[in-house]
Order: sequence, then structure tokens, then C-alpha cells
Amino acid sequence: MAAEIHSRPQNSRPVLLNKIEGHSDGVNAAVLIPKEDGVITVSEDRTIRVWLKRDSGQYWPSIYHTVSSPCSCVSYHHESRRIFIGQDNGAVVEFLISEDFNKMNHVKTYPAHQNRVSDLIFSLESQWVISTGHDKSISWMSTHSGSMLGRHSFGSWASCLQYDKDTQHAFVGDSSGQITLLKLDEQTCSVITTLKGHEGKTAYTFTIYVLSYYSRYSMYINQSFSLCVSEKVQALRYLPLTHQLVSCSSDGGITVWNMETSREEAPQWLDSDSCQKCGQPFFWNIKQMWDTKTLGLRQHHCRKCGKAICGKCSSKRSTYPIMGFEFQVRMCDDCYDTIKEEDRTPLATFHEGKHSIAHMDMDPSRGLMVTCGSDRVVKIWDMTQVVGSSVAAGFSPR
Repeated sequence: MAAEIHSRPQNSRPVLLNKIEGHSDGVNAAVLIPKEDGVITVSEDRTIRVWLKRDSGQYWPSIYHTVSSPCSCVSYHHESRRIFIGQDNGAVVEFLISEDFNKMNHVKTYPAHQNRVSDLIFSLESQWVISTGHDKSISWMSTHSGSMLGRHSFGSWASCLQYDKDTQHAFVGDSSGQITLLKLDEQTCSVITTLKGHEGKTAYTFTIYVLSYYSRYSMYINQSFSLCVSEKVQALRYLPLTHQLVSCSSDGGITVWNMETSREEAPQWLDSDSCQKCGQPFFWNIKQMWDTKTLGLRQHHCRKCGKAICGKCSSKRSTYPIMGFEFQVRMCDDCYDTIKEEDRTPLATFHEGKHSIAHMDMDPSRGLMVTCGSDRVVKIWDMTQVVGSSVAAGFSPR
């Protein structure tokens, strides 16, 4: 079921400690059990499994439970041992796990959504289960009565969720690239603000919003920048004690971003019918092409200033880590000349997870990370040599 790879880290990179196999379909989520050598997984194969580490060093399932629909996400509250499973059919199912992690009893089923549940969080303080779904909505339900308390709809399907239990504010990311900040109340909610991502993103550039919510100051901090990665970013975890952001992508990339340095916000891409440097028409500008008797050019964008430019005016490439571009990207000639050598100093380290990552969870107090994905494999990593010594103090964003 599981192979023990290493017991201790060897150098400053993620060290694979264990690999868990045995699912018959993609693993959509995996969470580490606090204070235990255990992992909870939910899968497209409709199973919920609790894996515990045995004396042999391998992980074996102590609970194997099958539900009626594929499992899409999970929220686990360790102190109460309550676990909430989001399903493909839109339902959220609650179970209670026994103290020895050998038994799981059904508590309630919540009719949360009309389509696949994309993310969910259980709040013990308010006794709510909050979830987002592909039906373009966020819902919050009472765990006492099992009834719906409120629902809010979006223009696109909601993909991810963060929640501040002290102030009852929810951050909801959707598939259009927007993040909506909501104040949830009994029966109602109010929209505080909407954070919008970049227009016209290429397949290789993603806008990531790093959101740290400090309820004691009644404020939120938003920092946006572009991560130049090769595939879709699937999971993020911000570590405020070390000022680092850990991201995982579907191509198996594990990246640790230095957030201590002030970042520059990536510019909006501008629209134009002609190059904003030399004035040559783009290929759809038929009128200027006819008037000037010239062929239209292909449109590109400078990653530093956002201007619409032609290939001749953007022949140079450069990294620009302060804006999140750790790999070389297109720059207009003017912006390229303004970049100094010290501006190219990397602000991130890149590592290879060697499997397609769909979900990631971290336990900063132990320096552990678990990843899972469509390859049906769950990997447990030691991150202590990567994310810094302050990780021992721990942090939980939920």
C-alpha cells in the first residue's frame, strides 16, 4: 500500500518520506491528521480512506468507506474528529471518526449544491459547513439542523474557498479569475469587494492572489502577481511566519516563493489595433493595412508594462522575479533596458514532485506536506529544509 522512502531530509529540497498507492481512480484531496502519523484521502473512486502509519513505516488503511458519488473535497476538524466530504452530486456528507481512527459513523447529509462541490470548510465556532460548487454558488448550512442558512451566486463556477472564523468573512475564487470577499450572516450575506485577475492570460501565466486575513486588525491584505509556470496551479499555502508561499501545479511542480520582498503588481494587458511602440497595424486592422499598404502583424504583450506590441518591438526576453516571472518572458525593448542585473535575482525555488498534483495540504508545525493527484498516488514530503526553521511555530489558515 505504501513505501517508505526516507526517514529524514538529506538536503535543502522536499524529501519524499512515503508514497501511498491503492486507489482505483484519481485522488481529489488528501489531508494530514494533526498530531498523528495519518492521512485522510477522498477519491473519484467514491472512497474515503484513513491511512495510518504502522510500525513497518508503511501506511495502511484503517478506514475504507464507500459513498454513493465521487468525492471531490474534504474538510476535517481534528479536535471534534468530524469530517465533511463534498461530492460530485452536490451533496456534503458528515461523518464522525472514532478516537482510534478505526471506525466512521454517518451523521448528516447536506443538500448543499446542484452540481459538484469544489471546496468546503467546517466552522466549529458558528457550527456552519460552508461550501462552493460548480453550480456557481457558495452556501452555508447549519450543522445543528442540517438546513440551508444562505446562498450567494456568482457569474462563474466557484473553484476555491477561504474563511475567517472570527469575522465570518469568506474569500471565494471562481473560474473567471475573480476573488469575491463576502461577509456571511445568518440567512444573508454582503459583498465587500471583488478582486479581478488579468485579462488575456496566456496558457503559461496565471494570476495568483495571496490573501492573508488578520481579524484583530479588521483588515485584509491582497497582493497580486503573475506566476510563470508550465501548467495550472492547483494548490496554494501561505506561511506567514516565514513569509513564503508554497504552490503546486498539475505538471508536478512544487514552488516556494519568497513573499518577504515587496512585489510589483503585474499590469493589465492593453488592447490596441496597432503596435503601441512602432504604430504598425495588427493583422485585424484592415483599414490601416489598406491605407498604409502593409501587412498586418501579430499582437504580443510586454509582461512588464502590459502594452500591445509587435514581435519586432519585443525581441528580447528576461526574468523579472519581483513581478513573479522567474523564467524568461517577453519584454518590449524599452522595459528590457530598464531591468538591472540585480532585478533578475530569483525569489523562488523550484522542485519536482514527479506526479500530477491536484491537491496539497501542509502541517507547518511538523514541516510536512501531502500531495495527491490523478495518477492515484499520494505522496508525503518533509519540507523543513525548504520553508525555513520558523515553520516549527505552525500556522493554520482555516
